[in-house]
Parts: sequence; C-alpha cells; structure tokens
Amino acid sequence: MTDKQQQLAAFLDQTTIAGGADFHLHSNYSDGLLGPVDVLRAAWKARLRAMAITDHDSLGGIAEAEAEHKLLLTENKGPDVTVFVAGIEISTYFADSEIHLLAYFPEKPPAEMYKFIAEIQKERKIRNQRMFEQILKLGYELSISGPEEGDKEDEVWGRVHLARQLVKDGYFKSGKEAFKKLLLPGKPGYIARRHFTVQECLRHIDAANGIAVLAHPHEYKFCPPSVDDEEAVQLLTDIFRDLKAMGLHGIEAFHGMVDPEQAYLFYKLARELDLIVTQGSDNHGKDVNGSHHVMYTRETELYREYVLSRDKSAD
Repeated sequence: MTDKQQQLAAFLDQTTIAGGADFHLHSNYSDGLLGPVDVLRAAWKARLRAMAITDHDSLGGIAEAEAEHKLLLTENKGPDVTVFVAGIEISTYFADSEIHLLAYFPEKPPAEMYKFIAEIQKERKIRNQRMFEQILKLGYELSISGPEEGDKEDEVWGRVHLARQLVKDGYFKSGKEAFKKLLLPGKPGYIARRHFTVQECLRHIDAANGIAVLAHPHEYKFCPPSVDDEEAVQLLTDIFRDLKAMGLHGIEAFHGMVDPEQAYLFYKLARELDLIVTQGSDNHGKDVNGSHHVMYTRETELYREYVLSRDKSAD
C-alpha cells in the first residue's frame, strides 16, 4: 500500500474501534432517499466522528458532499467536527455469490476510477431496461415509460427503484414484498447483470489509491449458518484469505443488521488475517419498512458492544 492508503486504512480501523463513525451511507445518487448534502448534514447532527457516502456503483454524490463539508467546516469549530471520506459500494461476483465491495479514497478518486464506474453503470442500465420489460410482460402496468436514470448524470437506478415504483403503482404493500415475490434471484422479474470480476474491481480500487472493504459479509451464502460450525467458519476464513490475496484490505465487521455473534466472528477473523475492520449502518434514509438500520451516532460503539463485552465475559 502507498503511504496515503496506509494512513486511510489506519484511520478507518482506529475510528471504528473508537466508535462514533458510520462508513456506509447511501444518498439518492443510488437507492438512498436523501441527497448527499442532507446525508452529510444528518451525520453532523448525529455528531459522528467520521462518515462516508458509499452509493451503489456511483461516485456522483461526492462532489456535492465535499462542497457541503467545506462549508460546514467553516461554520463549525471545535472537537465535534465530522470527517468526510469519499466512498462507493461496488457490486461484483465471487464464490458463487454477488458480493459488494466498499471502496474508500484519501482524496477525490482519479479520472480512471470514474471511467471504470461508468462502465459498471452501463451494465446496470442494460439490466434495468431488461427487467423493466420483463415486469411489463408479467402484466404489471407501471406508470412510467421506462427505467428512470434520474435528473443527475451519475444517479444510478437499481432494483430498489423498481420495487418502489411497483409499490407506488399499487402492486405491493412494501418494497420488501416486491423483492420477495418478484425481484430476488430466482423470482419471475429478476434478470442477472454482467459483473466485473472481483479481481478487476480490486485492481481499479488499488490503482485509485483506495482501500477495499468487504461489505456486510453476513448477507452472503458463504457466511456460516452458525458460528459454531467449524467447517463453515474455515470456508469463510479461506474466502477472506483469498480475497486478501487479490487486494482486499478489510471487513465490514460491524454492519447495521449484523448479528452480534457474526460480528464477533468477523472481527476475530479480520484480526487473524491482518485485515482492518469498519462499521457502517448501511442507512438509506427514512425507511418505514425497517429493511435498513438508522444512521449511527457518536455514541455508537460496536467494537465495545460486540467484542470487548464478550472478551470480558470470557475472562
């Protein structure tokens, strides 16, 4: 790693251990409900020590957030300022599962990273159109003429937007129901999209001086059904080790929807493999269906809650 990468990796890890950070937040440049400025202001209101906007396959909100962050720094002095980290959540495929990589950058990503993300967005748009047409064939008469890409050039649509439209048009009571019955893999409305390989993604992140972290590992089918399943834990360990060999720097051990037992396991494995750990709520804004966690606050100390408390009891 370069000096800048090492400094950023240490910052992400140490701030996670200290608590009061949220390194996984979404804006309306992907499937969040708030604009980047509002997300940033909410983070300051929560008195977070540090935060990152990590939109799905989009770097579009970074410029707005950075500009607002500079303004907030001029308006606020003292110990409660919030550090802003530029980030993104990239979808890829590994170990027969779609996985997500959180990438963080010590400064604005270079032009080559934006070009790579543009290629990913192109694949998303192709899939969105195919899914939209498939949903129409299934008899759902949507009140839009096609998958919207938003008013902003870098705003990225996905299945969440289609789910929201289906709810808006009265076909489902919630986005969760739309996913369960129509939009998940294996369901009639789902169409897979081409993913860039995890090696390609990690290579581009590294070339951009970024830090790559595996997002919400508890969501993947290679996550052990039980932390007491030694064979499954060994498989997960091997997967983490393989990803590290490809260029992964860390694990999102403390996710908003993770089970405490799993969080403790992820932390232990990360430390065994010399990977950093991060925490992130994965907040998408107001979510009445409870499918995402609320934004963390300065008082959120998941390392203390999930690791230290357990180690003390073990003693």
